[in-house]
Amino acid sequence: MKKLVVAAGLLAFSAPLFAALPVVPVAASRQKELLKSDDPKLAVNKKVAYDFFRIVLQGRRLDLCEQFMHNDYMQHNPNADTGIAGFKAYFSALPGGPQPIPDTLTGLVAVQAEGDYVTMSFVREYDDPAAAGKRYTTTWFDMFRITDGKVAEHWDSAMKGAPGPVAAAAKPAAPAKGKAK
Repeated sequence: MKKLVVAAGLLAFSAPLFAALPVVPVAASRQKELLKSDDPKLAVNKKVAYDFFRIVLQGRRLDLCEQFMHNDYMQHNPNADTGIAGFKAYFSALPGGPQPIPDTLTGLVAVQAEGDYVTMSFVREYDDPAAAGKRYTTTWFDMFRITDGKVAEHWDSAMKGAPGPVAAAAKPAAPAKGKAK
């Protein structure tokens, strides 16, 4: 019994040690390194996904969708319809119209590619539902299937019923000074 009490005490004491660690983005100056690959196809696919995210998603250049996306584009975010028309409707709902096209992506953590798939992960900051006035960071994932140099399919970590364009409306967490990889 004494061992059980000691073990429970140690577990309770160590719980804060296992709290979520902060997600640290790559420094903007190092993002181009994430697009490199020994496999030329993977390097091209990474660049397509990266530029699509910068230009079409962040810059909201919906007039360039056809340049970056297949006509039969498939969407797996449960809040947006599939196809280019569904994509445009979803992102047209954001206020403000076209935005400046960023040179780099705020909060980018990593870019991985395998075959036709590219996954990008980002730091995202949200209001903490358990603590009014506080925020927390987590990781957002976008995965793209790239074929013939265009986005053919997209997945992300959005949940059904989330209000508005969650992925685009989430605030990328600003990199902590001196902490970027």
